[in-house]
Amino acid sequence: MKLDSKFLESYDEKYYGFHNALGLYDTMQFVLRLRRDIHMKLDALPTEGISSLGNVDFESIQAYSTYLHETIHWWQHSGTTSGLILSLSYPMQTHINKKNLEKFLKITGAVKPITKYNSLNAKEFHPEDEEFQTINIILNNFHDIEFFKYLTIFPEEAQRISKDPYFESIGHSFHITYSAFIHLLTECFDKERKYFPNIDNWAVKFRELSKKKIQGFYHNSDIYISPIGIKALYEGQARFIQLQYLYFASNKKLSWKDFKDFGMLSGIYIEAFDSFLSLTESIEPTTVDDPLIALFLLVLDISINPMEGFPFEIKDFENFINMTDPGIRFLSICNVIKNQFPELKYSIQSYSSAEYYDVSNKICKVLNFASPLEGAKQIKDWSEQIPSLIDLTIEEKSFKFNPENFPIRLMFSKFINFQKDKYNNPAFFCWVGFHITNNITDIEENLFNEHQTLFLDGMDGDIYPRILPNKKEEDIKEAMNLFYTWISSYNLTKQWIVEEGEFEYDYLWLTSKFTPQEVDKWAKNTFVNLFNINPDEFKIL
Repeated sequence: MKLDSKFLESYDEKYYGFHNALGLYDTMQFVLRLRRDIHMKLDALPTEGISSLGNVDFESIQAYSTYLHETIHWWQHSGTTSGLILSLSYPMQTHINKKNLEKFLKITGAVKPITKYNSLNAKEFHPEDEEFQTINIILNNFHDIEFFKYLTIFPEEAQRISKDPYFESIGHSFHITYSAFIHLLTECFDKERKYFPNIDNWAVKFRELSKKKIQGFYHNSDIYISPIGIKALYEGQARFIQLQYLYFASNKKLSWKDFKDFGMLSGIYIEAFDSFLSLTESIEPTTVDDPLIALFLLVLDISINPMEGFPFEIKDFENFINMTDPGIRFLSICNVIKNQFPELKYSIQSYSSAEYYDVSNKICKVLNFASPLEGAKQIKDWSEQIPSLIDLTIEEKSFKFNPENFPIRLMFSKFINFQKDKYNNPAFFCWVGFHITNNITDIEENLFNEHQTLFLDGMDGDIYPRILPNKKEEDIKEAMNLFYTWISSYNLTKQWIVEEGEFEYDYLWLTSKFTPQEVDKWAKNTFVNLFNINPDEFKIL
């Protein structure tokens, strides 16, 4: 069995996406993109579903593995706690600042960008100065969330970030981001504050840590962060699930050396696994069905699903960074395996939910982590108890959502569904590459179909909604239109706050069916609907 090298081109990193030359999941556009030849291969596949792929040529299976890889990135951003926070960071930066941005318009006027206005006019900050107090809140909120993204995705940026004048501390960035995230969900689904973590007490607790000079929580504190970031964890998970799929689809004819020779075990894709081998003092496997790889995928699943702060309350504020940063969690889990449970390296043999439950519980108990299944159960219980989430479930089934805060409603509904299905089928979601190639059941095939990406590019490069099971096509198209209307407003808000020059309406990636003038008009109208002012009215500094 040979791998076709044209399907295995090199990794090309960009901040906004998780991709290689064959495909991309764009984190700011929420779309899965595939190269044209991959599209052609997939379009030629049987329509019966995953179970029919055993009857196609291996080149088509390779193409499907690329689609699976990018689908895992969608799962990461819509179905994990770390991914949901990253996915909603874009909306958070607008929603957390909306009232203060409206206040800025009243006090200062329509001026862009706010960062430049601040640098030109803020000689000295006075608490009683309402204008610069408002600007300070806007800029700090925006940058704290931005710092959180960089620190967790690209920890190698930590030293550079520490020198930024807006940077307070790692703990402060984590605190503000989690608070903004919980506030966003609370305003949408728990306005009486009965269910979600109570962020009202958090500020006092984090201020105490700063006053006590607890490492990571005060200004000019030494920077400590994991050398492994979310980028490496996510790409490692997507690649190793892809490898499992190719290995079992080839009837185990592809060796570890085959995958290495074709460049699938290099760069960002192998970074987390190499660290895993080193930290657990393990020997590199020779086959993809080695239990060590199954354990690695489970370790990644625990790492990228922190449960402290959401859905559960913070138990230990001093260890909040260690409990929630996926990279630090990854290092801690690896050390526990090395020092306390080396036998786990051989324990996963059948890729079963029982094995998932036993191994994850053993690891999480030692580290005082809530396990992914404990978190999934909490989400499941909320979806059956909170009236607004019961309503959201009904909206998701019909795909007719309340237009208020639409992207938050859509993304949170997908997260809830993913967590509920994961609670009942943890092994499938952890080792999906194995399960869809080994006598896949109707239940598993339905699960995979249910959780495919919402938005996908077509052969023409335009973005299209995926036609979902038991959903009306017109409702799905309407949902896509409304979703991207909001996304454009978030982008324009970011431009207003930090980007110099005129507003740019670079949304032709959405569709080629409208002229640039029509796209510009559409984007401007979305901004008017949000802030009651046209971008053309702004003074550009």
